[in-house]
Amino acid sequence: MTVGRDYMLKKTTGPSAPKFFIDTQIVPRLVNAVGRGEVLLDRSAVRLGVRPSVLAAGAACVMAVLLLGIPQGRRGTLGDA
Repeated sequence: MTVGRDYMLKKTTGPSAPKFFIDTQIVPRLVNAVGRGEVLLDRSAVRLGVRPSVLAAGAACVMAVLLLGIPQGRRGTLGDA
């Protein structure tokens, strides 16, 4: 299969407006936020003297507790009579 002159001269319309917005606005901001988080994690690990994976695991546990919720009140505790 050969590429003809007509194919080479056709111009594409480019990406759609939503894709262009995502590619130029959303993705760079997300990448910058992740980069800031990585720097924060690295600096915290150096200052505390622990591995970054330990801090990441601790943060994941805290997030899981916050998302799943903490049991409220005293209902269901062993101290109830």
